[in-house]
Amino acid sequence: MKKTVILCTAFIACTMLTTSCSKSSETQSQTTEKKAKKAKKADKDVFFYTAQHRKDKFVPTSPVIGFTDKILDIKAEEFKGNENIREIIVPKHIEHIAESAFEGCTNLETIHFAGEMKVINDNAFAGCTSLKKLMVDTWTVGLSSFEGCTSLEEVRFGDHMWWIRANAFAGCTSLKSILMGITLEKLEDDAFAGCKAVEEFSVPQAMKNRMFGYFADCPNVKKVYILSTEFFPVPKNCTPKASTTIYVPDAFLAQFQGDAGWSKFGEILPLSKSKYFADNGFWKK
Repeated sequence: MKKTVILCTAFIACTMLTTSCSKSSETQSQTTEKKAKKAKKADKDVFFYTAQHRKDKFVPTSPVIGFTDKILDIKAEEFKGNENIREIIVPKHIEHIAESAFEGCTNLETIHFAGEMKVINDNAFAGCTSLKKLMVDTWTVGLSSFEGCTSLEEVRFGDHMWWIRANAFAGCTSLKSILMGITLEKLEDDAFAGCKAVEEFSVPQAMKNRMFGYFADCPNVKKVYILSTEFFPVPKNCTPKASTTIYVPDAFLAQFQGDAGWSKFGEILPLSKSKYFADNGFWKK
């Protein structure tokens, strides 16, 4: 009798486990299938521009543009004035965008950069009035490359940033946040001409005595991130405001806080407490 009860119990448990596993497997299968369908649908939504399209001088009408591995760069004026494009997906193997490549694409809202971009050349995205955000790890931003992007609010450059040319962001009247990495070495005059809505910006080491001058006419600056490898006195072109918080390298916090000039700012905090930068001035990972 006991053996019969034990066998029945084991059989029921096994049946329940099998049913459970079957349901779990079925659920996982359904989830995988849904993901696959979603991915397939996403791929269908992207128009992939090919070498043949380039040869035929084909003008894309799809709102989302991607590029095949045969496209190694974006040519000058290749998509200039295309008002159909709303989103661009730039793969890792593309490292150069030539002059006026997307100039006047007035409906372009989003650019996805999958990898490092060596050069964004002159006027590459000038007049893209719907573009709202730019996040790119680039070395060089050319003359007037984003001039007149009146909806652009945020700009983030990676740790390879080296040179920003004149008028690169001139007339970007909605620009609130411009954050450059510590590696920036060259910043030409009028790079941010007319950008009076800026609320936060970073000060790379090489720009410590110049950067404040670029945003002297911005009345609403709330945060400044000083990416310096040393303590330095308040630059002549800097007017400290009690409404502005500055973030400084952790190693020099006491020096900045104890300085009469810097103390005129509202608050002085260590970089490590900021949202973006580590204590040494590099981007947080």
